[in-house]
Amino acid sequence: MGWWEKKSSRWQSCVVAQAGGAAILGGGVFFVQFRSPDIAVKPCFVAIAGGAGMGGSIGSAVSIPYSDIVRQLINPSFRPPTDDYGWGAMSGNFSCQDIQREQFDIAQIGASAVVLGAQLAAFTIREVAIFGEGDVITATRFNIPRNLPSFGRAVLDLPQVQGAIGVGGFAFRGAIVYIGAG
Repeated sequence: MGWWEKKSSRWQSCVVAQAGGAAILGGGVFFVQFRSPDIAVKPCFVAIAGGAGMGGSIGSAVSIPYSDIVRQLINPSFRPPTDDYGWGAMSGNFSCQDIQREQFDIAQIGASAVVLGAQLAAFTIREVAIFGEGDVITATRFNIPRNLPSFGRAVLDLPQVQGAIGVGGFAFRGAIVYIGAG
């Protein structure tokens, strides 16, 4: 069995980049990368979805907490946890084969202006079936840095540095397809 068929319950996901917009109806493209300590590669998928919303954005969905920037400026020997930026835990035990060409639902609300932003996003990948459907995985991302010791300090760390521009909220549904592995 290769990495494509191998199941893991320790997946994490990161919406690496996205672009989309809506004026009541709209759509978007989302590049989602997955990683697991049980899998040797980091597979990347693209999701194309449409639905309802207002606003638009383009850019990276990865955020850098301002507290890490300040810590780096104060203490040059501080090493921020850059490998953790943007990654969120997934629920479910699945393989890449299980999510290939399945239904992708995403809801997001946020605002960003080149280097300043905050967002709340959640996505679900569901098995496509004629009679009913079942969740394969679910991810919710609040962009709260794990390196901060308490929720209160995390709220103070918003907004965060983001390489994106846009404002809005949406709920889209589409499909997710494998495009490569890193």
